[in-house]
Amino acid sequence: MGSLKSRGYISGQAGYGDRAAVPLGKGAGKANVFRILIAVVAVFFLVETIANGLVFLKMRDSDLQGGSLNFFTRASETKTVRPGDDVRFVPRLLLSRGKATMAELRRELRTPVRPPSLAFICPNLALSSLSLFVLSIATGLREIGYHVEVLTLKDGEFRSTWETMGVAVKLLKANSENVTTVDWLNYEGVIAVSLNTKSILDSLAQEPFTKVPVIWVITDDALGRRLGKYKAENSTELITDWIRSFKRADVVVFPDYALPMIYTTMDTGNFFVISGSPREVWTAEEYKLTHSRDSLRAQFEVHPDDSVIAVVGGPFLYNWRWREHALVIRAFTRTVSMLGNASQKGGRRIQLFIIGHGNHSSSYGAALQVMADHLKLKNGTVRYVGAGEDVIGVVWMSDAVVYGSFRDEQAFPPILGLAMSLGRPVIAPNRRAFREQISDGESGVLFPVGDEMKLSEAMIRVLGDNTLAVAIALTGQWKARNMHASNVSLGYGELLESILEFPAEAALPRRLDEAEKSLKGGWRWEMLFPANTSFQVSFQSRMGKRVRENDDVGSGVIDTLEVHWKLINSESRNFAEEIGSHASSVDLEIPSHSDLDEAKAIQEDLVAEKIEREELEWRKEVVQTSLEYITKMIRKTEVRKDELKERSDAEIQRNAQPLTIYEPYHGKGAWPFLHEENTLFRGLSLSTLDRRPGDDDVDAEVRLPGLLNETYYRNLLCEYGAFFSIANRIDLIHRNPWIGFQPWRASSKDVALTPAAEVALVKAISTGRDGDAVYFWARTDGHAGTWHRDSSVEHPEDFWGYCDSVNSGRCREAYSRCWRHMYGLPTTWTDLPPMPADGGTWSAMHSWAMPTPSFVEFMLFARMFVDALDAQYYEEHLDLGRCPFVKFPREGQHCYCGLLDGLVNVWAYHSARRLIYVDPKTGTMEEQHALDSRHGKMWVKFLSRDTLKGMDEDLAQAADDSDLPRERWLWPLTGEVFWEGIFERERLERWRLKMERNQKQKEKQALIRSRMKQQAIGKVVKHPRAGEIKLPVGASQQVD
Repeated sequence: MGSLKSRGYISGQAGYGDRAAVPLGKGAGKANVFRILIAVVAVFFLVETIANGLVFLKMRDSDLQGGSLNFFTRASETKTVRPGDDVRFVPRLLLSRGKATMAELRRELRTPVRPPSLAFICPNLALSSLSLFVLSIATGLREIGYHVEVLTLKDGEFRSTWETMGVAVKLLKANSENVTTVDWLNYEGVIAVSLNTKSILDSLAQEPFTKVPVIWVITDDALGRRLGKYKAENSTELITDWIRSFKRADVVVFPDYALPMIYTTMDTGNFFVISGSPREVWTAEEYKLTHSRDSLRAQFEVHPDDSVIAVVGGPFLYNWRWREHALVIRAFTRTVSMLGNASQKGGRRIQLFIIGHGNHSSSYGAALQVMADHLKLKNGTVRYVGAGEDVIGVVWMSDAVVYGSFRDEQAFPPILGLAMSLGRPVIAPNRRAFREQISDGESGVLFPVGDEMKLSEAMIRVLGDNTLAVAIALTGQWKARNMHASNVSLGYGELLESILEFPAEAALPRRLDEAEKSLKGGWRWEMLFPANTSFQVSFQSRMGKRVRENDDVGSGVIDTLEVHWKLINSESRNFAEEIGSHASSVDLEIPSHSDLDEAKAIQEDLVAEKIEREELEWRKEVVQTSLEYITKMIRKTEVRKDELKERSDAEIQRNAQPLTIYEPYHGKGAWPFLHEENTLFRGLSLSTLDRRPGDDDVDAEVRLPGLLNETYYRNLLCEYGAFFSIANRIDLIHRNPWIGFQPWRASSKDVALTPAAEVALVKAISTGRDGDAVYFWARTDGHAGTWHRDSSVEHPEDFWGYCDSVNSGRCREAYSRCWRHMYGLPTTWTDLPPMPADGGTWSAMHSWAMPTPSFVEFMLFARMFVDALDAQYYEEHLDLGRCPFVKFPREGQHCYCGLLDGLVNVWAYHSARRLIYVDPKTGTMEEQHALDSRHGKMWVKFLSRDTLKGMDEDLAQAADDSDLPRERWLWPLTGEVFWEGIFERERLERWRLKMERNQKQKEKQALIRSRMKQQAIGKVVKHPRAGEIKLPVGASQQVD
């Protein structure tokens, strides 16, 4: 953390007399430019100085001589403020909504199984005020009833403090795509502290974590001071990048009211303020380790015996602030005249240091000097200190600190907290924010707003009575050490109640009004420094020899992003310049008519060549035999062999295995939890866009587009969408005798199979020792992480009791209604399939394996159950926007997921499958709910294969005949629609096509046979060679 020089009330906000130089034209000479520039600056300086001074002098007769400056309204007068003078931050977040929701939840009957969980994200675990800040808030929230875990980007010595408290600490690592190895769905909310946790905010902006509530705590203005520079440099991409992160946070919390206004550019309507931080105390103690009051007085040329009053104010400039300083100077003048040489230092002089904006050479400082000269104060008595100077040093070397801004502050100003932490007596106006923290005459001195006489008397009390000043300083220092601490914890508790969603399995936090009585006040200094010694001594002994660290990771996210975007913009500009230079070097010619004709002729030739090529290809295919066609396909496959080699190897290895376990996932955030090189597992992406590149993951959306193309049903059914996609024409994708599923969250819940358990499971399946069984390795009773071990609530032994506890008490009702709908039972039917409480456990989190034929049978039942569930609750959920099984919108998008989690247990138990638990760590197996104990309890008639198959065919026939039972019918979208009639129709269609082919073949053969043979045009006569001519008998031979 940086020093308070980086705070808004210290940093260089634009102030009086701050002017930017305006560049002149190129026509003037260099010397003339400098002369003109110097003249312009001098004129501006003189005009503003004289103007400010004349305003003060103009009031000499009417106000200064009258003995009082009546510029300000008194406490008894009207509270009207000039437009533009009172700037206040009003948050848009309404906490009343959260209070109403919590009141409603507390009236309901809940059976929680774990406390609500929070994750604190820290940039590091260094010993700093930021770590103390997080520690104090986390401790308070734990007392309220939250379970807390700490995740950090960088380790440090503060880890031991967390571990002593029993808080789990994890080291975070984000890759280049801001993907971490943390399942953020395990937490009800995330509290990220510091700007340097931006990468985690970006990670939480990716699926499946986009709905996780996030609070981003920003404790400094390091980024806010650079926003003006970004705008001036037109760094739009950089600003947009930051705005994207600010927008991801549900609430951005600041520790004081100045910071939201500094970050106005980033405001997306989610800013909030919870006042209080130990930063001022820590900064003061660290500053005193490296500075002394004597050296500071020497630096500012103040004699050791001089008395110094420092005047501080708010971080922003506003209209008529000079009036407040005029009143302070007037009161100071009266103090000097009253004390004279009777000051507590026994002589010398009294000086007034006014800390303002801009720098020490600004014109406003000169205007203040004009005021001092008019009041006959000696030169150097009133001094102006710019915000860019060592403000902390000025405060510490002073003998009293006056808050010279008389506006109604929304909270106690941090600069006064710093002054009290430095052991300086403070004098402040009697406003509400000051009365809450300062007891008049004990921890500070209060004076009526705008009352010059009372302000002067307060100065005299502090400077004239050394004993009183020391007592006020010590009491104020003790008060500042724990200022706002208890309010901060309660403030975050109230904020969390407003934005968090407490699922049915999570307990509610304690009532804040009850927690306030027992909540320990103060920042947790005692956990860092021994309570039996002086705080200052303990701080110096532990921090004195330590190299101070800030909360940056590496060079800090702000600098890193600046370099990143500058590099990208530079490359873009270079590329554009190259394109521009290349384009300018090419002579652009307008094509002539001959060029156009030639291009047209070339195009016609290409079209004719394409038609001819297609015709030849068609003729080749016509004369090819089936063997030739197969050879052609093989050759095409061999051409692409290099592209498919990696996937083919994985497929070959899987086909030789008895089991394939699919890992359903949705979003980039789930990628780190998936297996990469283990061929026993195969990824199953619910979304095409979020499918892992380069892997052979199954695309569920492609396999079942009618259902999973709709985001509504993809979120509503969770893993069952993946199950339905695999079951749809399963023989095309899955060729193993056994099939299993293990969602990506099994790894984050620590219930994923280890290599030892994988070997044991494959061995049991290969030997077939358990027959048609269902193996599962995530259980409902918490031995594998699904039930929080620290829960004070007893785990329900009954299956239906557990199901009710995670579904807002409506599990039994939902199953009963679905059972009636599926089997056409009367409306008076209320029985449920018995699930005995025999000491055994049940499957959870969809982590199980079973024979492939059994899986297909289970899918027959699951498709009908999901359709019945949707028929009962679709209108209530989608049209009315209310899910009966959860209480909050974020859970509502996954409305059926908790209810469907236990469906495999009902089917396996009542279809007479053995249920065998596999320890995910060791691989040891134990049968649950033995078959012998189920006799007379199973509803086999409802879940037999013949019954399910008959129901499936009835539904398929209705779908095939377009006999829809309702307008919105989900069942046909969940898989293949097939019944005997479809098979017969397909068989007849194949027979018809075959007959048509045979008929065409016969016609072709008949045509060939009926063709007339072509007659010979004439005989070819062969002439004999010489000497071979034979004459007929009786003929004479003539010789030529």
